[in-house]
Amino acid sequence: MEKYNMSSSSRAFLNKNFPEFFEYETLRDALLALDDYIILNGLDKNDNMTDFGHEAQSVYDEIYMCNE
Repeated sequence: MEKYNMSSSSRAFLNKNFPEFFEYETLRDALLALDDYIILNGLDKNDNMTDFGHEAQSVYDEIYMCNE
């Protein structure tokens, strides 16, 4: 059984871009780490969210909603 509920597309995104997500003990810790990842990798030089950032944020939102 998988540790967290999410779509296969979200799981594939995380496996490709942030596989460390699956190593955290709690969902809270995993989501905090994913949030940090989005801030570091999903914003442009003016702190506007990039397309990649929007995709990562959608993954974050889905996982949060599916596991509350």
